[in-house]
Amino acid sequence: MDKKLLLNDSLHFLGLGPGFTESELKESYHKLAKKYHPDSGEFTSDVMFVELNKHYESLKDHLLIHPEEETFSFGSGEASDPKIQTSKPSKDPVFHEYKMAKEKETEAILRYYEKRNLHPIELSENLNKELIQLRKDLEPVLSVYVEILKNHSTSLWANDAKDSLERLRVWLR
Repeated sequence: MDKKLLLNDSLHFLGLGPGFTESELKESYHKLAKKYHPDSGEFTSDVMFVELNKHYESLKDHLLIHPEEETFSFGSGEASDPKIQTSKPSKDPVFHEYKMAKEKETEAILRYYEKRNLHPIELSENLNKELIQLRKDLEPVLSVYVEILKNHSTSLWANDAKDSLERLRVWLR
């Protein structure tokens, strides 16, 4: 998908306008996460929650790559914004560690739900063999989050790693 279109779609999905701040992004994400989370929100499917995470990550990446940009241009019939097309990937190694862990986390949880075939969540290993596999799949992810907190506590990604660890505790009880 064209980066400018994805950016505009992400802004629209999260209800943000040009010049949004990191705190506005997080606030909007948390509000929508409560609404779309399949376990506690208005929907039982995880489709909207997965979509929310895609758009959130897109905007977080954009803030990291373009921290100097104050506003975004919405489609005015012109060619795509050259700044967005020629942007270079982030050189922040913590971001790459965090992003890879987040991708593995998402894949592990989606695999879990696919294997469970939408059966009710059962957090007892005796009644849920898929939970054993999910916990194994999440072990390296948890290690990355712990390492980020331990070795990069001042990083932008440390709070997200902490939030991810907190959120994943439900699977590890």
